[in-house]
Amino acid sequence: MYCDGQPSVANTRFSGGAMDLAMAMSVALFGMFTGSTIYFFYKFTR
Repeated sequence: MYCDGQPSVANTRFSGGAMDLAMAMSVALFGMFTGSTIYFFYKFTR
């Protein structure tokens, strides 16, 4: 997370905030997916 945030200065010149937005969206989707999967397995095993 910290390492990916470093080249944001270069990305701002490259494509504005679109890259940051896409990164935030993918991170949020991945977090939701992993969270739901862990929750499902937690409910399933109990």
